[in-house]
Amino acid sequence: MINLIDFTDISVAIIKRTFKGRFRLAALTGRSGIFRRIVDRLFFEGDDIQVIPRNASIKINRSIPGAQGTVVPSDVLREMIGRSKYIFRMDFCICRESSGCSRYPRDLGCIFLGRGAARISDKVGSLISAREALEHIDRCQEAGLVHIIGRNRIDSVWLNTGPHDELLSICNCCECCCLWRMTPYLHEDITSITPMEGARMLVDGERCTGCGACEEICFTGAIRAGDGIEHDRDRCLVCGRCAERCPGKALRVVVDPEAVDEAIGRVEVLVDVES
Repeated sequence: MINLIDFTDISVAIIKRTFKGRFRLAALTGRSGIFRRIVDRLFFEGDDIQVIPRNASIKINRSIPGAQGTVVPSDVLREMIGRSKYIFRMDFCICRESSGCSRYPRDLGCIFLGRGAARISDKVGSLISAREALEHIDRCQEAGLVHIIGRNRIDSVWLNTGPHDELLSICNCCECCCLWRMTPYLHEDITSITPMEGARMLVDGERCTGCGACEEICFTGAIRAGDGIEHDRDRCLVCGRCAERCPGKALRVVVDPEAVDEAIGRVEVLVDVES
């Protein structure tokens, strides 16, 4: 019988060997209905994942009751971390480790919340305090990573945590190695990652210098620069990377005053993190 640690060893080995082929596998979901249904059932069914814009890419000038200072997008993470009894931090990012990333720290791994987090093998990380988790989030922000939070069936499968509604994932993603770079290749019926509600990208083409910095940093192919800016709103996940990188300030992220509250409401029903 395979025990938890053996299962995790096998999962890590399989991911590292197959990770770079994820684009090809994702593309197959658009060519075969049978393959799409199998993939959806095994890895995506029940997912609800949202991208949190980088704090530095936006301005919010409204506070919520009980909050200290100005509310920023990452407060969605802080709220859920503060409620969770179980907080697990991975010692490495499986995506950057599998890709051999040299641009961003590989040791800034995911954080997992909920009952499922207590079942993750200590082979890949450890349970930590809320304070340690918040410090980790800050380090990820400083490193230029983007937070993605939600119920992610893939994580519950490869980490063998039990029911996928008992695990809440907080991923800290770079544009070069993120699992979700495959989003444009997945069939639209199983794409489960979306922007934070109430966050949107504003484009001022007259300010564009044609430098291409936004195109280089976008991990979904949602933006093209040259003679002005082409912005594909359907592909854009409003992560804010391009707005931070744009030297001409042709791009900016606008977040509605209620967006953080609404994002918390969307996440808190996915996993009972207080149990």
